[in-house]
Amino acid sequence: MKKLFGIIIDKIKCPRRMFLLFFYITFMLAVAGTILLLVFVPEKTVLHYVFYVLSAAGLVYFVYATVLVAPKIKARIILILRRRTFTNNILENYGFRTVVFAAAGFFTDIAYAVFQALVGIMFYSVWNITIALLYFVLVALKGIILFCEIKYKNCFEKQVKTYRVCGYLLNLLTFAIAGIVVLINKAEMYYEYAGNVIYVVAAVTVYKIVSAIIQFIRARGQDSLIVRAIRNVNLVFAVYSVLILQVSLNQAFGNGQNHLLNNVFGGILALFILIISVLMIVKSHKAQCR
Repeated sequence: MKKLFGIIIDKIKCPRRMFLLFFYITFMLAVAGTILLLVFVPEKTVLHYVFYVLSAAGLVYFVYATVLVAPKIKARIILILRRRTFTNNILENYGFRTVVFAAAGFFTDIAYAVFQALVGIMFYSVWNITIALLYFVLVALKGIILFCEIKYKNCFEKQVKTYRVCGYLLNLLTFAIAGIVVLINKAEMYYEYAGNVIYVVAAVTVYKIVSAIIQFIRARGQDSLIVRAIRNVNLVFAVYSVLILQVSLNQAFGNGQNHLLNNVFGGILALFILIISVLMIVKSHKAQCR
């Protein structure tokens, strides 16, 4: 009996593939059963508590098993990715990875800008049209950067000029931010998220700003002005997302009455973008003089 118990403990501590497959199927069935009971059998029964315990215990072991096998899965995925030149460059070359992800995000930004423009036109919303215009600026900036990377990859002079143009365009963006703050406070235009969606938006925004800051810091060690330009633009628009979130939170929990907070936050954002743009312009002139 003790030997059997020891074997079971060993399998739980160091699970193999078949055991993990069996556990994941059982865990999903337990969660599905719990949900079905809650929906179709509102009255509490012994079966409810059995499924609660199974789901809770399964969740604990799910986290343990995932942490245990995650490094192995990661190592296997990396091994597969290294077999191809393209994916291996994404893993090894930070500059190449930055450009590839920027190119992928370029089409996402176009889709989002078009969506906001259509919503603004259909519902006569100046707010959505303004957001669309800002994202079209983002698309233009990324388009210029990617075009320069493709056409003038080995021409440092062209890269310097592109970096400077991005700085000037970001400088103009400060006026757009000021216009948004005016729309929010004077015309009382904003966007309200339905139900608990605002918490999901908040989580995504926090992830975006933290990721953008980390990548911005990493890019400062890169010699490529193209990589720096991409990370600067991403950081600016991540901070812009924070402004949109702040306005939405102000509306959701303060009825949109705290105009001072909108003004202060909008002013800080405009100043931040202005500093980034000026630094880019100065950096481009210094690089050209070398």
